[in-house]
Amino acid sequence: MPPLTFEEARKRVGTPGISASLAAAGGFLDGFTYVGHGQVFSNAMTGNVVLLGINCLSGSWHTGFRHLPAILAFLIGTSVSDAIQLHPKRRGVSAPYIAVLVLEIGVLTILSLLPANTPDIFFTTSIAFAASVQVQTFREVEGHSFSSTFTTGNLRTLSDAVFAWFFESHAAEKARVAKVFSGICMAFLAGAAVGGYATYAFGNPALWCDILLLVLIAIGVRSRLRLAPATWNRPESGDARVDEIPSEIPSA
Repeated sequence: MPPLTFEEARKRVGTPGISASLAAAGGFLDGFTYVGHGQVFSNAMTGNVVLLGINCLSGSWHTGFRHLPAILAFLIGTSVSDAIQLHPKRRGVSAPYIAVLVLEIGVLTILSLLPANTPDIFFTTSIAFAASVQVQTFREVEGHSFSSTFTTGNLRTLSDAVFAWFFESHAAEKARVAKVFSGICMAFLAGAAVGGYATYAFGNPALWCDILLLVLIAIGVRSRLRLAPATWNRPESGDARVDEIPSEIPSA
């Protein structure tokens, strides 16, 4: 079988199941760092920027600056992801999706083994880096932009699709987008809730829940990339085909 092009590979991994699972993994990490490591978000940089500004203006410089390392780590991670994808994109071949997931699994495995008295900055910066590589690599679901580690843009896309279906037309593609993105948003919410609770109950070893999920995602991604051309774009649950859904509603 000839090697996949960059766009073909992106379409293959951009399924609702893989995307929702990545969102659940991303939500788990935010719950983990917020509950267990200084109330710092590992993925939601908007929250970190807001808290940084509020705390600094109120004179709580020490509290404010604890959000800064995660922000910087996120910026570095997005650049690393772009660098990883640059060569495959220029050659027109598949991005290293499995390698990105293995990197994230490796980072989380190391963190899960650290003692409870390890400084929070090691967790927040490492997870922010790994999560930013993930979100910059897995960027589309059925042709629509989405985020796997924060949910603002996903909620906007969901709202746009619901409004368009109710007030503009009852087109099947609008209902499909609403269904896909509602699943992604709910998965993120569930992941954050489980992450917070598991961290409170088990501490750093709670990361093994996320590691297991990422391993299953990696298996699913590998399976999708190895499918024959005649079978890869079959719908997951009797829904419309992936390549038949136009990309009409972008996400931030």
